[in-house]
Amino acid sequence: MTGTLVLKHRPEDFRVRENLVLALTDEAAADQRYLLLHKRGYTTMEAVRLVADRLGVPSRDVGYAGLKDEDGITEQLLSVPLKVPAALGELTSAGLVEERGPDRLLSLSHYGYGREPLRVGRLNGNGFRVVLRGLDETTAARLADRHRMNLLFVNYYDTQRFGVPGGPKRTHLVGEALLKEDWALARRELAGLGAPESGIAERWDGTDQDLFRELDPRTVAFYLAAHSSYEWNAQVRQLVATNCPEESAETRVDGLPYRFPTTGRAVAALLAACHELPYMRYAYQDGPVERPTVRPTVIQTTVTAEEEGPDEEFPGRRAVEVSFLLPSGCYATAALRQLIAQCSEPVS
Repeated sequence: MTGTLVLKHRPEDFRVRENLVLALTDEAAADQRYLLLHKRGYTTMEAVRLVADRLGVPSRDVGYAGLKDEDGITEQLLSVPLKVPAALGELTSAGLVEERGPDRLLSLSHYGYGREPLRVGRLNGNGFRVVLRGLDETTAARLADRHRMNLLFVNYYDTQRFGVPGGPKRTHLVGEALLKEDWALARRELAGLGAPESGIAERWDGTDQDLFRELDPRTVAFYLAAHSSYEWNAQVRQLVATNCPEESAETRVDGLPYRFPTTGRAVAALLAACHELPYMRYAYQDGPVERPTVRPTVIQTTVTAEEEGPDEEFPGRRAVEVSFLLPSGCYATAALRQLIAQCSEPVS
């Protein structure tokens, strides 16, 4: 259904900048310093641990508002208390915090001062600039001709929610085991993920429950949320099958099941039938803390085709660069797969 669409072939094909409006103050009135984190090849949680280690503070002292994947070039804000050691000034003046070859880079720069640490869930959204590769001429031409496209898409959690690139998509199983208080199974699942914290789980020689007490609570909450995300996707997939069976198709992405509408009309029908579903968020404070909320089933955005031309990575195919904005918690890759699935729909 998505043809030969290739996403994230190179890190520079997928650029993300966080959209977060902060109340800035002068340094004298502040107790937090905000930093702009530029990274490639690191997850946010991995970057936070590295920055915390360099500063000699617990990772929970480094605040962030949202997670950014490692398989792209991303920019986001961090917060650190003003009381942290002078090493912070050295880090920001030098800029580069870590570089491990062409695909692993992490740097910091000063952004401003404020009174509040950043917290997960406070993010406004994200801006994207993405290269779509491997397209046939007809699909590429349609995208370029439309230039600015109104896109309605089903708000699925995409596969990066469930595992690192190239690794098993099983983060939801860690969360499920945690909710059942099966600490041994949770540790085994975590150890097999290939995630940055998997090595800790493999080497852990204390009790299994103590492992999760030792991890940053935001990391543990992520695995609990992954379980909620998997369950939420299943509900939405059933809604799509029920409300637009003739204008949708089953597919699997990285082994995980999805059902994508093939027309904008079908997505609109889903929106009319059910605009939101319950969703359970979690914190972790020596055990899961439930925070019930709702999540919209459908998102609307405007996608702008910036450039179209030959795909130098896939001879004989075309590449199109697009840009767009999404609210926090939405997945650009899920939106783009559905954009391609819908691109044959006539413009009304």
